[in-house]
Amino acid sequence: MSRIFYLAFGAAAGVVVVRQAAKAAAALTPTSLAGSLVQSVQEFLADVREAAAQREEEIRVALGLDRDSDDDPSVPAERPADAGAGGAGPAGYPDGLDDAERTMRLVPGARRP
Repeated sequence: MSRIFYLAFGAAAGVVVVRQAAKAAAALTPTSLAGSLVQSVQEFLADVREAAAQREEEIRVALGLDRDSDDDPSVPAERPADAGAGGAGPAGYPDGLDDAERTMRLVPGARRP
C-alpha cells in the first residue's frame, strides 16, 4: 500500500515540477521579454508625460498665464495692498522681478542671454 502512495505522490510532484518549468521557460522567451520591455517603456513614458504636465501647470500658475475668461488681459493683475517694497508679490516672488527673471527662477539651468 505504501508503494502505491509513493508512486502517486511522485507522479503528482513530477507534474507540478514540469508545469512550473514550462511556465518559467515561457516567461524567458524573447517574445515575452520584449513584451515586458515595451510595457515598461510605455509606463515610464506615461509617468514622464504626467510629470511634465504637472510642471507646466506649476509654471503657468507662477507666471500668471492662466487667467479666467472674465479677466481683461490688457489690465495687469492687482498686487496685494500689504506688499510693500521688499515684500512678496504674486507667487511669492519679490516685487521687483520682471517676467524674464521669474522664468529664470522657475527653469532649472536657465541662463541669461
